[in-house]
Amino acid sequence: MLDTLKQTLDNVVDIPATDRVETLRQGYYTLDSRYSIDRARIETQVLKQTEGEPMITRRAKVFSQILRDMPIEIHEKELIVGGTNGKYPGMSISPANAGYLAGKPSEFDGNIMGKRPITTPLSDEDMAELKEMLPYWVEHDRMGAGYHYGHNIHGFDKVLKKGFLGIKKDAEDSIGRLDMDNPQDAAKVPFLEGVVLAMDAAAEHGKRYADRARELAESETDSDRKEELLEIAAVCERVPAHPAETFHEAIQAYLLTWLLLYYEYPHDLGFSQGRMDQSLYPYYKADIDAERITKERAQELIDCSILKVNYEGKVGSIGVGGLNEKGRDASNDLTYMFIEAMMHTRLINPYFAVHIHSKTPDEVLIKAAKLTSIGTGHPQYINADVMVDQALARGSIGGNPVTLEDARASANVGCLELVIPGKDSGYLYTSGSNLALAMDLSMTNGKSRHDGKQIGPETGDPRAFDALEDVKDAFHKQLTHMRDNSEKASNRSERHIMDNFPTVYESALIDDCIKTGICREEGGAHYNFNTGTTTSGSSDAGDSLAVIKKLVFDEKKITMDELCSALDSNFEGYENLQKMCLEVPKFGNDIDYVDDETAWVVHQWASEYTKMKNLRGGQCCPGGSPMFNFVPDGHTVGALPSGRLAYTPLADASSPSPGKDVSGPTAVFKSLGKLDHAETLGGLVTNMRIDPLVFEGDGIGRIIDLLRSFVDQKIVHTQINVVKSETLLDAQKHPENYGDLVVKVAGYNAFFARLTKPLQDSIISRTEHGL
Repeated sequence: MLDTLKQTLDNVVDIPATDRVETLRQGYYTLDSRYSIDRARIETQVLKQTEGEPMITRRAKVFSQILRDMPIEIHEKELIVGGTNGKYPGMSISPANAGYLAGKPSEFDGNIMGKRPITTPLSDEDMAELKEMLPYWVEHDRMGAGYHYGHNIHGFDKVLKKGFLGIKKDAEDSIGRLDMDNPQDAAKVPFLEGVVLAMDAAAEHGKRYADRARELAESETDSDRKEELLEIAAVCERVPAHPAETFHEAIQAYLLTWLLLYYEYPHDLGFSQGRMDQSLYPYYKADIDAERITKERAQELIDCSILKVNYEGKVGSIGVGGLNEKGRDASNDLTYMFIEAMMHTRLINPYFAVHIHSKTPDEVLIKAAKLTSIGTGHPQYINADVMVDQALARGSIGGNPVTLEDARASANVGCLELVIPGKDSGYLYTSGSNLALAMDLSMTNGKSRHDGKQIGPETGDPRAFDALEDVKDAFHKQLTHMRDNSEKASNRSERHIMDNFPTVYESALIDDCIKTGICREEGGAHYNFNTGTTTSGSSDAGDSLAVIKKLVFDEKKITMDELCSALDSNFEGYENLQKMCLEVPKFGNDIDYVDDETAWVVHQWASEYTKMKNLRGGQCCPGGSPMFNFVPDGHTVGALPSGRLAYTPLADASSPSPGKDVSGPTAVFKSLGKLDHAETLGGLVTNMRIDPLVFEGDGIGRIIDLLRSFVDQKIVHTQINVVKSETLLDAQKHPENYGDLVVKVAGYNAFFARLTKPLQDSIISRTEHGL
């Protein structure tokens, strides 16, 4: 396997990775991850000292003190510095996540999501100190705010152009314009003063690294490393406090700006860095033109930045390519260099996307397809044409209209979700929508097959349904009930976050918050669309409707009574009927009557969930990745008319049901093209697996043809695993031999050997396509 990978890399890389990059990449596998209570200690002390002050002020003081007191370090060979845990990667415990940590620690140690496990538990002393803090958190309702989903792209360009001190001045100017005799204006003061506090501390943070770099340089005996440390010191002395002037300063400021988001709120599912090739290109070009930097040195800095995301263990997403404000192709030299960096690093982070469209040059597709051929699950492909449609559609549902320029600037966060960089309030995810469960409840009059409880509305005895429309009407009512429950749960969670965890740093990096004097949680952002909901099981539901249509109402081969009896018994004693159900064609094979049913399901879901409102004054943007939830979601769903057995994994997002797409990848894309991806305002994940043998011939050319088809069919997302079933099966049996095998699960990357067996099985069960 290693020989094959080396041969593949030799054929695709343009700039070989430096020894430094390869050493840091290998060092990633030996990192010792652990929990840290440093943040919890600081936060608790500040909260106790500030009782009675406005919560926004208290959060600003917590953030500022954390930046000043958390341990920092510069590690050997690093060129890009920064971190949230001092000398080790891992997770900082805080009141926001401690309750969740106690209930579901596997979420954090990687046992579910295939990420780095926590290898070093808390010491007895740290555990004792943590237990002393817990009563205060519980007493003051600080525990368990739920996820701050983190899915947003913040004003990195603003930091590069103004620096934190420039943003501080914006806040001071905003305070100066307030009429203190006006109660509404006076109410804005705590937030804006909090921004001033936060920006002061953020500006000092870079200097802490400058001081540490000079301290290390004094004792460094290697002259080359000494020079590097002094360069790091000079860079961090300027940024992110002041505007960036060089490429090194820009990429360093970018990383520190991103990391500070985790200082403010560590319990999240990933802050995005946006389309970095667009933001950083002016600095790169200026340095190249002035001969201040070589392409090779710039590549090493990019590689080191990518590695830093992995060393931190944070979920970060990056996009490249796409469209510019004029609707033309936006790719530049850095587009290729970021793709090259993903070839050099070959780790799970960041979730890396190439934005392609009808005008994408062949050269970009060739470079991206070469990255695909390596078999690390990178990149995912985002259709920029569809994202523009989605962004403009958001502007039609309420709130500020989305300009065409903003729509073209849109980029992916997390797995694939769309945001407008620097202007969105960010996703606040509700509970996921299980469309297969809605189908199941339609066939039980709202009762759970799992425990017999009435969990959905009574929608009629399915045995008495006379037409497919009766089934669809029941499905729609079950879906509406789910949406109502999701909205209530979302509002409760959002209210708790608004009351206890308002943000000052993050809000300062979002347009209009400083201008209006209102934080993001209260609706201060320019756009507030982004309540979201993930989904799974659309293909299971659509396939089930297609079976009912064909076998019950069109061909009348079985009755609803027979079908319901078979489902009630999980097809035991009804094996012939199940065989008939399984033989009906499924979504993903370009068969209109089948695909139309899945398209109907997705339309019902998108239409209903777009009606949800958040407390910030925005609308829901349904879409996104189900993450790993398509496996546990299946545990709640009984047997389905599609022939699927009870409590088995579901289809993930818009992907065909595992193993049911038997007509090739082009047919899959033609089926997906029948869904209205523009109305799924948060996007839908599509997984595909391709036989590595494809790349022994003209595989790159065939992948490019497939990607052009993907764009033409107006599909918003696809991601490709290039790995054989035999390899996955062997990795399942011998995980010790496959520690670096990276796969795409459902929008996110994971080390295959670290996934749970049900998730591994679900990936193995996906169709292995040729081309």
